[in-house]
Amino acid sequence: MARPHAVCHTASGFARPAAWQPNAGLAIMLRPRSSFILPISTFVLAALAFGGCAEGEPRALLAADAGTTTTEEPTDPIPDIGDTQKPKDPDEASAPEVDSISPNEATVGSVGPSIIVSGNNFVPRSIVQLDGAPLATSFVSGTELRATIPTGKLVTVSTLRVSVGTAPPGGGASKEVTFAVVNPEPQLIALSPLSVLAGTDSTQLEVSGVDFVQGAKIVFGMTDLATTFVSSSKLTGTIPSGLLATSGSVPVTVVSPSPGGGTSPSISFTISNPSASIQNINPSAAFVGSAAFEMTVNGGGFVSGSSVVFNGASLPTTYLGPSKLKAQVPASSLTAAGDFPIAVQNPPPGGGLSTPVVFKVQYPAPSATSVAPNTVAAGSSPREIVVTGVGFFVTSQITVDNAPVATTFVDSTHVKAMLSAAQLASAASLSVRVVNPAPGGGTSAALPFTVANGVPSITSLNPSAVVAGSADTVVTIYGSGFVSTSSVKSNGQAVVSTYVSGSQLKATVPSNHLLNPGSAVITVTTPAPGGGTSQGASLTIGCDTTGVNFALGAIGTTTTLGTRFDADGLMSRWAEAGSCTTAPLYTDVLQPGRYAVVQNTAGVPVTLSAWADCSTIANGDAFLTFYRRPTIPANDDDRLGCAFVVAEGTNSAGGYASPESNGSGFCPGLTKANGGGLQLGVCEKAVVHIQPYDYKNASFPAPPRIRLRPE
Repeated sequence: MARPHAVCHTASGFARPAAWQPNAGLAIMLRPRSSFILPISTFVLAALAFGGCAEGEPRALLAADAGTTTTEEPTDPIPDIGDTQKPKDPDEASAPEVDSISPNEATVGSVGPSIIVSGNNFVPRSIVQLDGAPLATSFVSGTELRATIPTGKLVTVSTLRVSVGTAPPGGGASKEVTFAVVNPEPQLIALSPLSVLAGTDSTQLEVSGVDFVQGAKIVFGMTDLATTFVSSSKLTGTIPSGLLATSGSVPVTVVSPSPGGGTSPSISFTISNPSASIQNINPSAAFVGSAAFEMTVNGGGFVSGSSVVFNGASLPTTYLGPSKLKAQVPASSLTAAGDFPIAVQNPPPGGGLSTPVVFKVQYPAPSATSVAPNTVAAGSSPREIVVTGVGFFVTSQITVDNAPVATTFVDSTHVKAMLSAAQLASAASLSVRVVNPAPGGGTSAALPFTVANGVPSITSLNPSAVVAGSADTVVTIYGSGFVSTSSVKSNGQAVVSTYVSGSQLKATVPSNHLLNPGSAVITVTTPAPGGGTSQGASLTIGCDTTGVNFALGAIGTTTTLGTRFDADGLMSRWAEAGSCTTAPLYTDVLQPGRYAVVQNTAGVPVTLSAWADCSTIANGDAFLTFYRRPTIPANDDDRLGCAFVVAEGTNSAGGYASPESNGSGFCPGLTKANGGGLQLGVCEKAVVHIQPYDYKNASFPAPPRIRLRPE
């Protein structure tokens, strides 16, 4: 067998060195007729030499490097043919070509994988080489070989070179392709600790997993941590405090460097919010109906996501630090009174709702400024009043002298109530207040409300007149504005009275007010509040006019009466003039007589003057006399009871002549001037009697008239 020559790797495959001879070849040729498989290690590759190849190229294959191949037992000696005449060897192979290997990488520390080498010109004796070292090779086809990467080649990151060499005849070495030994992709299994509270100081983090390598880094969210490699299953790193200030869930991964390597699946690291606590709130109370305001909450454990919760509703909250929050309390939270919980809600992770404190929404003390109307007449029907002020609510209550009355809420500045007739029945000075209930609340200052007595008014009296000298007399007074406390006066002096109704009183006028004609002035006085004194009503005190024909009237008033003797009945005639005690009557001489019952109505004593008017006749003749009695004489005996004198002009006894005698000596007159007048007391009645001498005698005719005058 000839000495093997070196085969140099060129770009086109194996290259022949200068010592390569055309006749050189394998020492043992394969017989084409019988084929069987033998380990290629039983063959020695001839013509392999170690000189004349560039550094780094694959070395020539030796028989000892051969893997598995297919061959036949030789049967005949190979004839020695000269180089110039030697025919082409039927086993001569073309240079192998490698297109790809699969897989083309493996991770550090893994078990060496089987690889598939794909290409062309592979023959059974083709050998896969790794970094120039032959690998046990399985021939699959002219385009596929298989081999296994030794596990020992996968201990560190590296790039391995894979090629295929085919021993002569022909053959050569393929180009190299790379097989990468890369870092494995890390697998993260656990974190310790798995969570901390927000605001925690820098914290050491230990991560556990598999396939960690030197240079691997712990990544906290988007931040690479300073990482210490402990083992392929453990790394440690420090989380700076700045990354722990805010709650949240932060993904933690392990990143191994290239080649290979990569990022592990993440495990969340929880930065939990602490539990909040409240020390105090400011303000801690507000009035019902207040406007929106800002509340300060002091406490601990607050975080940027903390929210103040008012009676279960979250408020817009501003984070001022771990111990202070501010929240906007809307007006809508202040529409009803009550003790409402204020809490702080810290969001997850962690967090939760603090123990609440109480915020009081309470009623203010109301302020009442006026009541309208503020005066009502006593005895009025039910009347509505309206109170104006501030701080009124639907629960506000009007009180009158501290007694609640039915109240209607109008708006925050007005409430109204209906006062009953009973409350207005009598005069009183009442106090009107507005009361707001608890919580808070209170009572306003009192507003004066007057149930005032009206000024009384008298419309009539019954009786409206009484007789002078009457006994105590009960007078019914009609009018308006009367109350139970109204009083009655007569001529300015209080008299006993009785309240009947708002339009009627009864009063007793004492007899000493009724002695003389005139009037008693009756007034009604109603006390305060309100009230006053009515106008006066006159109770007329007159004379008893029973049987009176003519009231004499005021002093000096002359009354003229027609005598009308022809209409009067006949009676005994006076015989002659003279005193009443001596003047006789002719019972057999009958003449008509005229009587007139008169009364002194002047209100003072007067002298009654009476005389016959003879001014239109000549020789008028008649008898004239007075009776101090209220009725006319019933008979002659009564006639003889006349007062003082029977007059018949100047020709009669005493010479009582008429001032209108027209020269007649028989025309009578009893006057104050001639001393014949009759003194009459107040209201005293008297009878004036005139009788003609002969009413049918033309020579001495009867006077046609008689005149009366109080003097």
